[in-house]
Amino acid sequence: MAMGEARTKEAARQLAMVCLDELVPEDDRYRRIDEIVGDWGFVREAARPYYVERVGRPSVDPTVLLKLMLAGALEGIGSMRELLRVADLRLDLRLFLGYGLGERLPAHQTISEAQTQRFADGEVFERLFLHTVALCKQQGLIEGSHLSVDGFHAEANAALRSLRASLQPIAGEATEERQAEDAAASDPPQLRLAEPRSGPTPKRKATNATAVSTSDPDARLKGKPGQRPHLVYRGHVGVDPKRRCVASCLGQRAEGHEGDALAPILDRVRFVLPELASVGADQGFAAERVWEDAAERRIVTLLDRCVEGVHVDMEDPANHGINELMIDDC
Repeated sequence: MAMGEARTKEAARQLAMVCLDELVPEDDRYRRIDEIVGDWGFVREAARPYYVERVGRPSVDPTVLLKLMLAGALEGIGSMRELLRVADLRLDLRLFLGYGLGERLPAHQTISEAQTQRFADGEVFERLFLHTVALCKQQGLIEGSHLSVDGFHAEANAALRSLRASLQPIAGEATEERQAEDAAASDPPQLRLAEPRSGPTPKRKATNATAVSTSDPDARLKGKPGQRPHLVYRGHVGVDPKRRCVASCLGQRAEGHEGDALAPILDRVRFVLPELASVGADQGFAAERVWEDAAERRIVTLLDRCVEGVHVDMEDPANHGINELMIDDC
């Protein structure tokens, strides 16, 4: 058998007319996503209020921003810089984003500016998420009768050194009743720089009541015993366990009782999953008010721990088929 020709860089530099669509396999998952979604025009319509109609350099298509977030989740890439580097090399991602072989992908600074400043309020992402869940429901990707909810902490984009540790509450500007209302509403305390001290500096431990991050005031200190605390946010996700599809999500400050997020999650998902009949959660959600919130919405609540102070009168017809507690460790 004769030896083949040597492959050189000069051979690779030859010009050729190619079609990107022909280079991507028909069974590619990003092709499948495009087939399921069909028209992505709903993204441009939802983002229209955030753009100004004027002559000038066109901005990045908001559809590309959403597709990049989706690709990052599917590829397991959390860095936008790394995701754009991978997308620049992947033919299927270029086709999915709508960029040809000779086109330059957006710079990561442009994507970051859009996510952190242009869409800072997050409302457009929430509307797009609900629309996506509705599409999944139409395609049979969500069963919709049960929801499993759990919470997690997401690292805030703020360092511990951004905390202003020398702060003290402002006195004389609010009554005790007003201060109690502020504490109940979980608002950040009104703080000011403490007066200079004389003598040795006492040891202090920063807490959410006495310290606020200057770079991200909404972030909250959180940490486990024996571990260094971090500035974090709290997130909650509701998943359809039968189809393993995320149907609801909620982001909030990492403070208060975790179970207080269940009612907003149920309110967010009820329009796309009207047949929702039950919801399950772990011991972090166990509280009487959590049971009451679900009972008002006629949702069966499944908790895996005892709930102190909760009494369910199952003889009462009003409670039949409305709510129950699955107790493992009583």
